[in-house]
Amino acid sequence: MKHPRGQASGPAAILQRMFCLKTSTSPPGSRSLKIGVSWNNRCRVIQRLPFLHSATASDVARLQDLLREALTGVGFHRPGKLAVLNLACGRADETGALAAALAPAEIGHYLGIDLRAHTIAEAAKRWQLTDGLIEFRCGDASAIDRMKQLPAFDFIFIRHQNYWNDPGTWDRLLGNAFAALAPGGVLTCTSYFDREHELMKAALKTRGAEILWDVRHPASRPLSDAPGKSVDRHLAIFRNA
Repeated sequence: MKHPRGQASGPAAILQRMFCLKTSTSPPGSRSLKIGVSWNNRCRVIQRLPFLHSATASDVARLQDLLREALTGVGFHRPGKLAVLNLACGRADETGALAAALAPAEIGHYLGIDLRAHTIAEAAKRWQLTDGLIEFRCGDASAIDRMKQLPAFDFIFIRHQNYWNDPGTWDRLLGNAFAALAPGGVLTCTSYFDREHELMKAALKTRGAEILWDVRHPASRPLSDAPGKSVDRHLAIFRNA
């Protein structure tokens, strides 16, 4: 298991540089932005709406840096287009960051699942994938074992897993996520809290997961609603041992 040095990142300007963001004028009568997130000429994620909160751009830029370093460190390379699953994704603000961190690999299928219909609707409005399928489903992310016709996934992401809020549900979610990995695929999780991160790792270890990468992010933005809470405070990558 590797314990890399945390990498600090700058403000929202990093998002412009790393995502290669391009802002264009919205159609008459529309107040939304259309932002292209691109990393090559063949595959493109398009952000069609601005983020809801002003701090989000900087948060996802830092996440992109952290994740790219981690994926490079574990030597994650996959042939062909990737199947990506984002569980309990909420608004899926990190979609562009995931695509950029995974580059030069291309995403062929991106699926986000969350119970909250309004956040799934917002995610579907915000993100578009050219030369691939992107979909957001309102459903129980802990029950993907009961969802028919799902592929095996090369990359599964869970941002700010909430294990101690409902251990039974999250234990089931983590187990099903781990079982949904394609051979050689990886499961990546971030956590708000130190203790919660340890609980999540313990739950996956009982299923035979190998921890490839585990880092405390020193540039994580503190949050005031709970002590010891910060955005993407920890990031860990797992594979089937």
